[in-house]
Amino acid sequence: MKKFLILYYLILAPVITQTVIYHKDDQNQINGYLALPENIDQNIPGIILIHEWWGLNDDIRKKADYFASQGYAALAVDLYNGENTVEPVKARKLAGNVRNNMDEAFTNLKAALEYLKRQPGINSQKLASIGWCFGGGWSYQLARNNLSVKASVIYYGRFNPKDDLKKMRTNIIGHFAKEDRGISIDSVKEFEAVLKTHNGNHNIYIYPNTTHGFASRPSDNPNFDKSASDLALKRTLTFLKKSLD
Repeated sequence: MKKFLILYYLILAPVITQTVIYHKDDQNQINGYLALPENIDQNIPGIILIHEWWGLNDDIRKKADYFASQGYAALAVDLYNGENTVEPVKARKLAGNVRNNMDEAFTNLKAALEYLKRQPGINSQKLASIGWCFGGGWSYQLARNNLSVKASVIYYGRFNPKDDLKKMRTNIIGHFAKEDRGISIDSVKEFEAVLKTHNGNHNIYIYPNTTHGFASRPSDNPNFDKSASDLALKRTLTFLKKSLD
């Protein structure tokens, strides 16, 4: 277990981190990255963070650290069984492997949520998911299928506005890029219109002059946009507070 002070978005807060096994069976074990506030209060909310198609990397770990500094138990999951990459060709293959075995991915994510529910000090009724790109699509799937999360945060993740959302009991916030070549703004607006027909606190935001990945990997991502990323984060924190209070 590691304990340190994290400086992120000009916020200094004590955080404890560790690698944890959140699922184990006869076939394999799945490790995640858990970040907690140093002085954990009783009944704090829990969040699972779902990585981009690059896999569980330092960017996602830093995001977990940040949310822990804000008072959440943050578990960064691993859908790639320990693999990650910076190569688009390999990332596409790894993401494709997950999409070709969605049952296994659902088992993985359910196990992560169950792990948080079992941890002392975490309120099992106040869970959320946050995902970016590939992970944003999975954050949507958790909401769509009503899998224990009260709030779902989607950063430029895939959805289908034609989906049946009758089972959904989750609040959704979505952050999308105006110039995203993979997700059309028309489909985002259609998705927003569909959400308005369902009960809950749903918010969809479109960020002008941005493209896919605008809130990820600030150190090496040419598409990173600090202004849009900061605004999306502010909106996310407000959303989570309202949804998990």
